[in-house]
Amino acid sequence: MRNHCVTRFAFTSPLGHEAYVTACLKKGEARLRPLRPGELASQQAVFDGLSAASRIDRFLTGVDRLTPAMWGALTDVDGHDHVAWLATVDGRPAGIARFVRVAPCTADIAFEVADEHQGMGLGTVLLDTVTTVAAALRIRRLQASVLGTNLASQHLLSRIGLVLHPSDGILEGESLFHLIDRPRVDRPAVLRLAFAASQPGGTLSGAA
Repeated sequence: MRNHCVTRFAFTSPLGHEAYVTACLKKGEARLRPLRPGELASQQAVFDGLSAASRIDRFLTGVDRLTPAMWGALTDVDGHDHVAWLATVDGRPAGIARFVRVAPCTADIAFEVADEHQGMGLGTVLLDTVTTVAAALRIRRLQASVLGTNLASQHLLSRIGLVLHPSDGILEGESLFHLIDRPRVDRPAVLRLAFAASQPGGTLSGAA
């Protein structure tokens, strides 16, 4: 059956929880928005939705829980040097993608999708979202580290031109990147929301 989901942009003013971009999945749709500084509950929900194998894929080692320092680093977003976007499905956190600037024009990228929502195209949607923001913020090179067994992430990263090479038992790469050939999100809407969130009164400047 054909998916008749329509990608759209919803916005409220002043900027609040209802501001999001909607994107189609293989089944249903996802709502995407920037994570707020210190927003822990949504990230905890995604982490709780990862199986042991998925946690290894994301963190390159087995982890049952994250330390306060690790949570602090993950929630320390600012919309410029550390950008993270949350995807929700049916009102529940389903995935997160982020990049952290490590040099003026280079950033490290990572993403995770709760097991329940894997295989639905959510990883592609998240990747398209954060790379769109990265390009607008003059990030020209991306780097990533993945396990050799994580074929799904390798495939996604190849779609933006990232080439990975073996290094100490994992695959690593840093290179120029490009956006996914066929947009999976409304890129202008993503940029409008990213910009609005970073303005005074937006969610990245202290608004609740």
